[in-house]
Amino acid sequence: MRRPLALLVPALSALLAVLLAAADAAAAPRVDERELLGQSTDGRPIRVFHRGDPKEIRVLVVGCIHGDECAGIRIARRLRTGAPRHFVDLWILPSLNPDGGAAHTRQNARGVDLNRNFPFRWEPGPRGRYYPGPRPASEVETRIAMRLTRRVEPDITIWFHQPLALVDASGRDNRIERRYARLVGLPLVRLARLHGTATSWQRHTVRGSEAFVVELDGGALAPRDARRYADAVYRLVKPRKP
Repeated sequence: MRRPLALLVPALSALLAVLLAAADAAAAPRVDERELLGQSTDGRPIRVFHRGDPKEIRVLVVGCIHGDECAGIRIARRLRTGAPRHFVDLWILPSLNPDGGAAHTRQNARGVDLNRNFPFRWEPGPRGRYYPGPRPASEVETRIAMRLTRRVEPDITIWFHQPLALVDASGRDNRIERRYARLVGLPLVRLARLHGTATSWQRHTVRGSEAFVVELDGGALAPRDARRYADAVYRLVKPRKP
């Protein structure tokens, strides 16, 4: 005997709901977590936030490395909100230099410019604004960034700085940098090569990885601009529709 249609409709609806829920679960991002990487020189926590699908392209975003250039933290905060995206494996490090941020100084608590302290083409230098430290990777913050980079092996890393309002074109072929510059409306400019920088160390250490600097304007970042820079991170890697 055939079941009445009135009885079949609820059963079919329930089955459809189960199938849709399974499809959503399969497509849903797999990770939304935070991790304490360590502590700064003065004992402040340095955390990374991991969101998205670990099987997708890996992107690391660092909001602040110089304590007086921390507008990128607002971009990092924007990337931490909302639903994680399924098409990217996103790692967000809001600040590598919380001591400098608290003191409003470029250097860390030991007076070291962290972006001169990485062990690729490191050179000694005098104390001052750009002091590279007593030796390569002498700073705990530098070593935290190195351990994270080696572990994650990001395909792309974006380091936010200030205040030149440009995207640095010092990478390997600059296609990624050019696309990000176009997305955010900044010029693409090749800056002078510096010693002991995070980007040069990563490109030298992680095979196939690209790392570049985005220089924001000076001062605080407006919410709409933070949204624009954060959205561009997703648009940089999101598959384009055919």
